[in-house]
This record gives sequence, structure tokens and C-alpha cells, in this order.
Amino acid sequence: MELKNAVAVCLISLFSATLVVLIARSLDSQAASRIEPQLANIVEELRAIRSQGGIPASGSNSSKTEPINDGLVVYYFHGNIRCPTCQSIESQSHETVKKHFAAQLEDGTLAWKILNYEQPIAKPLATKFDVQMPVVVLARMKEGQVKDWKRLDEVWGLVGDKPAFAKFVRGEIERMLVPEKQKPSATAKKKAAPSIPLPLPGNTPAKAAPSIPIPQK
Repeated sequence: MELKNAVAVCLISLFSATLVVLIARSLDSQAASRIEPQLANIVEELRAIRSQGGIPASGSNSSKTEPINDGLVVYYFHGNIRCPTCQSIESQSHETVKKHFAAQLEDGTLAWKILNYEQPIAKPLATKFDVQMPVVVLARMKEGQVKDWKRLDEVWGLVGDKPAFAKFVRGEIERMLVPEKQKPSATAKKKAAPSIPLPLPGNTPAKAAPSIPIPQK
């Protein structure tokens, strides 16, 4: 048991040291600056876990990785270490899905799945989505294959603002739910130039010949 706890402490230390680097690589400078307070909180949470000499048990986990054949899958990926901030991202995302997409969940066009990216069963998807930390990923499925996907790294910067978090996640899901064929094309977005009626041949009035004064005798 002591060896297990020692390994856990080492993992926590490594995780806390590399988390900032991983997030900085995945976000632009502006987004990274927004998540600085959250990162500070996470570091403190990890230190508290380390001081307790162990890792809290993982929460609910979905061992099924088979996605729906056609529709949208909202994945929440987590690691073996479950800090409170990571769990908050999971709970807020799930709450948004249940509140705003209940009909889609019911008819099977949308699914919510939780995966541990550090487990072998989830490794293929984690590699495909380049998941290196807890995050939400949207994957549009077509005939059982991932046709399009988007990783929502921005959730880290919004986790402290629940309304903004829900608005962002909801908007991204709504965009991903729209089939590609229904999205306006680039040519359709361009406004047609106003047509200017041109005079038809024969309709142009002839110009009157200039009058030439005739000298009087």
C-alpha cells in the first residue's frame, strides 16, 4: 500500500508540473491568460491531494467506447487523477447537454460519453483527438465513423463562469448538430451584385440632329 501511495504522489507531482505546459500548447495566449486563475486553483487542489498521500477514487466512468452510428457524441475525457476543477468541467458539460438537448438524447441523435483517456480502451480516440488532459470533445459520426470533431479547450477558461460555460458548450454543440449539406456555402453567403437594366437595341431614343442656322439673303 505504501508503494502504491508513493507512486500516486509521484504521478500527482508530475501532473501538476506538466498541466500548465499542456494547456498552454493547446490554447492561444489570450485564452491561456483567462485560465490562469483556474490553473492556480488546480495546483492547490493537487497539492492537497498529494498531502493526503493518495488519489481519490474516480467518479462515474463509461467503459463503452462504441459511438452511435449517425449523430453527435459529446465526450468528456478525464485521467486517473480527478481534481475538483476537472470534475466541475464534467458536471457543467453534462448539465448543459441534459438541459438543452434532451430531445436529441432521447431520439439517439446525440450521446453523452465519459472516457478515461489513460485507459487502453480509450487510447485510440484519445490519440485521434490529441487528448492530453481532461477536456470535452464533440465528434460527428457518419455510418459509425468519425466524420468531424472539435476539442473544446476553451472550457478551462470558462469553468468559473457557469452561464458563459453553458452558452459556449451549447453553441458549439448546436453548430456540430447541423449537417454539412445544410450549412450555407461560401458562394451562397456572397451577396449578388444588383442588376442594372441595360437599354435594349432599338429602344434608345435617337438624338436630335443639331440645328444649323441658315443665313438669310
